[in-house]
Amino acid sequence: MNLSLRQLKVFLGVAQAASFTKTAQRLHLSQAALSAIIRELETQLQCRLLDRTTRSVALTEAGRMFLPTAAHIVETIENAALELRKIGREEQRLLRVGVMPHIAVSLMPAVLGRFATLCPLVRVEIVDSTPSELLRMVEDGALDAAFGPFFRKESGVERLQIFPTQLMLATGLQETDWPDFSAEQETWRALQGVPLICFLGDTPIQRMVEESLGAAAVTTGKRTFVGHLETAIAMAEAGFGVAVVPSISAAACQRYRVRLHPIRPAIELPFYCITRAGRASNETLSQLSAVFEQVAQEFSGGNPVLKKSRKRATPAS
Repeated sequence: MNLSLRQLKVFLGVAQAASFTKTAQRLHLSQAALSAIIRELETQLQCRLLDRTTRSVALTEAGRMFLPTAAHIVETIENAALELRKIGREEQRLLRVGVMPHIAVSLMPAVLGRFATLCPLVRVEIVDSTPSELLRMVEDGALDAAFGPFFRKESGVERLQIFPTQLMLATGLQETDWPDFSAEQETWRALQGVPLICFLGDTPIQRMVEESLGAAAVTTGKRTFVGHLETAIAMAEAGFGVAVVPSISAAACQRYRVRLHPIRPAIELPFYCITRAGRASNETLSQLSAVFEQVAQEFSGGNPVLKKSRKRATPAS
């Protein structure tokens, strides 16, 4: 037996109107199609539900017994559908999004401010953590999405590249005997003997740095290891060495006295929005992703060299 909601609704319509013609008109069906649906329902139930003549339609004894059951089934399914649609609307009004800490600090205030003007009824919760933790939370369903340079494609996660970034060099503004990296044609060769600020662990950026240095047969000078991108920028400002950072970090660099130099030849660092595999499409998430891309491009694009003009306040003596 394979009863359908459509069959039950047609049966209830005929029982209520006592007319095939009126029911067919109300349900926007032809009379032949409606009659075929009733015959199919009666065949599956193996009993006659309606007595029909050229002048009238009446319920049989079996039809009268089946009527309350059919009405209850239809009402239950329609109420459940209403509740599910309500839950769906509520989910559309809350987005849980993950980003790395330096993105949360530098970009998200502008992103959320602009998004609020587009979707004032949507509340966005931000989680700032490491890429591996954000990936786990997306897989577990704790986050609707996460933004970042997620290099490896995981089985339980879908990746959508939203824009490309590039690796850049960050140097302090103080005088050094290092090369003028912006004038160099081959950036990696220019790093021979230059102090380098590196990231701890097997991070995507550090892997790309090591591969590029190895390909150019370059040995850098003293290395300083840090755990976070903004720490690397601060160390570059203090003159400990050169930091390799993504162009999207230009927003974070605005808080430090550093200069950004493009790397030649250019190395692209894709930025992704990741979601749980199989997740239904979410229009509000798509809008947030578009705003994120727009703000990120504004912060990092079109100005490869960032110069800090204002000075930090010095402590009073």
